[in-house]
This record gives sequence, C-alpha cells and structure tokens, in this order.
Amino acid sequence: MKIKYFLFVFFVLINAIVIAQSGKKEDVIYLKNESVIRGIITDKNDSRIKIQTSDGSIWVYTSNEIMKVTRENKFGSYQNNKKGFAHFTELGPLVAGKTSIEGVTTAAFSFQTINGYKFSKYLFTGIGAGVDLYATQTIIPLFASLRGDFTNSGTVIPFYFADGGYGINITQNSPGNSNFKGGINYAAGIGAKIPFNRSAGFLVSFGYHHQSSSYNQSAAKKEIEYNRLAIRAGFFL
Repeated sequence: MKIKYFLFVFFVLINAIVIAQSGKKEDVIYLKNESVIRGIITDKNDSRIKIQTSDGSIWVYTSNEIMKVTRENKFGSYQNNKKGFAHFTELGPLVAGKTSIEGVTTAAFSFQTINGYKFSKYLFTGIGAGVDLYATQTIIPLFASLRGDFTNSGTVIPFYFADGGYGINITQNSPGNSNFKGGINYAAGIGAKIPFNRSAGFLVSFGYHHQSSSYNQSAAKKEIEYNRLAIRAGFFL
C-alpha cells in the first residue's frame, strides 16, 4: 500500500512539473541582417510581424526583413550537449517492507552526492558517496555511477541511472549484535531533470535500490538484504 502511495505522489509531481515548465518557450525572429530577436509575437500578417521583447519593447519588422520565424526554448535553457564536469546531489526516502533485523516494516532515508565527467548527453560516469539511514543500521555507500539523458533538450529532460559499489556499515557494535559489516550495493532507475538555467537545475528520480549487510549474533552470522524503492529529489550542475 505504501509503495502505491509513493508511486502516485511521484507521478503527480512529475505531471505538475511538466505543466509548470510548459510555458518556457519564446518566439524567435531571425532577420536577414543576421540579427536575432526573442520575445512574444503580438501581431502577425502577410506583410509584417510585431514582437514584444522581455524588457517590454515592441518591434515591427516587414516580411522582406525576415529570414525565418521559430518558437524555441528560452535563451537560458539547459545546454545538454556540453562536455565536462557534472555534479548530482539527491536525497529522499527508501520505501520497502520487512527488511529490518526484527523483520518489521521500517522507514529509511538516503542522501548521496555524485561527481564525474559528462561525455555526451547520453553518457555520464562518476563516483558517488552518501549515507543510508535505516532504522537499525547506518551505511555509507561508495559507488560508481552511470547516467544519461534520453532527449537533447526540453523543459523536462528524462534520464536513466545505474549505480554499483560497496556500502560501509558504521553501525556501532554491541555485545548482543557485534561486528556489523557492509556489503555490495546497486541501484537503477529513471528520473526527470528540470533545468532552471543553462547549466543547472532540479531533478526527481525513482528506482530500485539494493544494499547487503551482515552482523554476528551468538557466534552466528546473520545476512541482511535491504531491497528498497528509492524516491529522490535534488539538483544537478
């Protein structure tokens, strides 16, 4: 039931973001003298076009002066093809069922930051670290990350991600449950980037997250697997 609730909230959020961003388009007039005018076309006929720019000025051009007229993302739109350093910071709940030591449903929270290199819109590789706070254990994930965008531009850009590495268990040892140890972790999913300028923006993501762990109890080793649905929000550079 909780999973269905979080899925519903996630997709409602995505829909709201798409609607909110749908107005980030502008009219663009390319003139034969190589000038480019951006704004909102307020009047248009066969002989002339009237356009209002962002500062409130109104300009009128005859059809003989105009090379072409288009509608494009606003000038500050995200430059998706740019290569170089990239950064992601995300946080959110890890939703699941009976995965605690006691076998009961527990809440969990995750924070992570990733730095790396963007080769193209389709491929980013980087190294990430963070903290996963489970009800009974605290784990520091260290992982490699692979990411990429499905589209080149837009006010909402869908992306994929795949992570894999090792989680260091920093839960304090105790006489009853001693020698906590970490294990492998991996994750995969999809998300949406919402640019707010030419190089940065917000993001939301949804995916599967796995973390292995173990501890000793009465000289016996106990294995634990945290299988979660990760719902995160954050920002990217």
